[in-house]
Amino acid sequence: MIKRSICATKSIKKAVLLALIAIGMTACTTQEMPPTHNYGVVTSGDFEFMKHGVTTYSWHPESEQVYLSQKYDETVVTDLVRDAIEDQLATKGYQLNQNGAVGDVVVGFGLAEESELNDDSIFDAIKLSTGVPFYDGDGKVAEKGSLYIAFFVPNSAVVQWQALAQSGIQPDLEPSESKQRITGFVDMLFRRMPER
Repeated sequence: MIKRSICATKSIKKAVLLALIAIGMTACTTQEMPPTHNYGVVTSGDFEFMKHGVTTYSWHPESEQVYLSQKYDETVVTDLVRDAIEDQLATKGYQLNQNGAVGDVVVGFGLAEESELNDDSIFDAIKLSTGVPFYDGDGKVAEKGSLYIAFFVPNSAVVQWQALAQSGIQPDLEPSESKQRITGFVDMLFRRMPER
């Protein structure tokens, strides 16, 4: 009886060991897919300076730097981004100064398509990098688009807050989908901005 029990225990141990080896071998031979990311964001600075007396904004004179290929209508894309920023700032309670008057904060933005302005060039200019690659539905590296937004105080070249958001370009989106996507990015970037 004891001999049978010992043999049964050895058989169970062998079966468990073989199962573990099989699982281990399967794990070793599984091909790893590249990670997929919807977007990458990096920021520098904070919105603390906006908590005290900031109610208006104006556009930086060098805002709207655009590096897009001829596949895109620069005016349409720039208008989408500017409108999204203005809408979010209005939602937070900030007013755009009209007629060229300088606001309590000065805002600038830029757009780039990777083939026109690569990550190294962006880093050289603003010292921000997401370091995130993007992939299409087939697992191939996709071209990325970049949105840069910066906030300054008037008469200063020092950036108080800046953000770089990058994502894989989706060139076949309907205009309403592009607008929704850009608005989503701007909303996410301004989430920590104080309200008036």
